[in-house]
Amino acid sequence: MIVDGLPVDLLERELPRLPFIRERLPHAATAVSCFPSTTGPAYFPFLAGASPGRANVPGIRWFDRTVPSRSRFPHRGLRSYVGPDAARMRHDTAVRTILADHAWPASSPVNKDSPKRQERSRDVLWALAHVFHTWSHADRRTAWKLGRGLRKGRPIVFAVFPSVDELGHVYGVEHERVAAALRRIDAHLARKLDGFAGQLVLSADHGLTTTREHLDLRALVEERAGPTLAFPLIALRDPRAVVCESGNGMANVYLRGASGWRERPSAERARELARALAALEGVDSVAIRGEQPDTAELHTRDGRGEVGFAGGRLWQRGPVFGSSFADASPESALASSLGDERPDAAFALTSLLASERAGDLLVSATPGFDLRARREWPEHHASHGALHRAHTLVPVRSSALLPDPPLRTLDVFAHVLELAGVPLERFPDSDAYLLRERRWRPAVARAVRA
Repeated sequence: MIVDGLPVDLLERELPRLPFIRERLPHAATAVSCFPSTTGPAYFPFLAGASPGRANVPGIRWFDRTVPSRSRFPHRGLRSYVGPDAARMRHDTAVRTILADHAWPASSPVNKDSPKRQERSRDVLWALAHVFHTWSHADRRTAWKLGRGLRKGRPIVFAVFPSVDELGHVYGVEHERVAAALRRIDAHLARKLDGFAGQLVLSADHGLTTTREHLDLRALVEERAGPTLAFPLIALRDPRAVVCESGNGMANVYLRGASGWRERPSAERARELARALAALEGVDSVAIRGEQPDTAELHTRDGRGEVGFAGGRLWQRGPVFGSSFADASPESALASSLGDERPDAAFALTSLLASERAGDLLVSATPGFDLRARREWPEHHASHGALHRAHTLVPVRSSALLPDPPLRTLDVFAHVLELAGVPLERFPDSDAYLLRERRWRPAVARAVRA
């Protein structure tokens, strides 16, 4: 069960009024999600044991500069899962999900390997909820489908409750309607799972923070890089840059190379723009690829940090990080950085930037800000997607004893498979399996083109 966008502090604050979650899921922990920490990409750790980088889905919106296109723009390599392109996600990734054989989707915004060809009723209900903010109806449908899913004969049922995230965007995280939505979800679970004797796991794909100010990242990039395209207006001819926001708190930014879009910009050009953006109020950090393979630079107003992967080990250094390490396994890198403002940054950045589809710059907003102009409808009053802990740290509750911390949501995938009696070996390309076997490296799983 995924409560989309459920912040750790909201669950802790409401727990006395959540009798089902409190009593039926007594084992509690927190886990580091992924980057970008946004609906869609952040479901792959739960469904496939895969980071967004390995899944080759670097955001809700992205641009694949390597895809041939007959037109200068709109370009065939553009993608936005906010709209009709959502159906194309199943073809955009090569990772295999538990929906193929082991799990029944009571509700899922990710349709990869789904046994359901279409979910028209869900699509219509969610579209109406987006307009009229009636997300309680969507939660009620998920609960109904959860009850039916228990009779489908698969060892796992996967259910997503969208209201906390969606109402948070509309009203702000601290609004009473968001807390009330969480209490209704608890009541739905109590009714539908009354008498259920199996195991239960509940988590979230990302955190959520209140947004008070909007930055128009498209305009800010255009001032510094030239004509810039951003969704939904994608018919701009010959842009010099492309901005693809995700969750409004993160954006992939792409710069055209000297000879065209198939060429990446020089490292110095990307670095110059990263420094300029990182100096702005409201921008928390900007990551770019390093000059060596499997490395990245992170720019903030406090300076620069570097992360990398070599010889099966991760390293991290620089004043922007709370911890430094030189030769760490992925597990010890997580443990060392768990208390940092940007936990698990070395794993997250090297993993995501392994995807050709990831931006030349990965921009994260400071809590309280987002990266999309005020003109968006409905205006967002909460955001997610960024690298910092407010967006990447999520709660985990389980009816069974959880693995020893620290945890990634990748570990929740392995935990669920174990409870269901499904061997992790059935997902040999997953980050979760490769981490367990100590064979992990940043890579895309059998990359496919758009």
